[in-house]
Amino acid sequence: MMTTIKEVAKLTGVSPYAIRFYEREGLLDVPRTKSGIRNFDDASVNAVIAIAHYRNVGMSLEGIRQIFANYDDHELSVKLLKDTKKRLDAQISALESTRDYLINKIALHQQIADKERIDKNGKR
Repeated sequence: MMTTIKEVAKLTGVSPYAIRFYEREGLLDVPRTKSGIRNFDDASVNAVIAIAHYRNVGMSLEGIRQIFANYDDHELSVKLLKDTKKRLDAQISALESTRDYLINKIALHQQIADKERIDKNGKR
């Protein structure tokens, strides 16, 4: 099934601008109609989805380019994907630590606010 850049953007959450950029960078090979309009096939839509996932976890354009260009080099793909996963795991750990900090701060401030409310109501 063929589809337009607008439909692909809506489906993937990747802006048309970014899709055009990825195409200019050589990451996408999008079929075109005789009049030159992009007409995405399943393979190009799947490539946009893959790029979106890889970019969301911070993979470089060069890393994505290597995976796409060496699709049959599974050892290279495993290495690049494991390196990306390692960085993602570190980011998740840092975010979890920050989340725990915020939970503790919320509890502390809620406790103080509750005490102030009780003191205020008790003094009336």
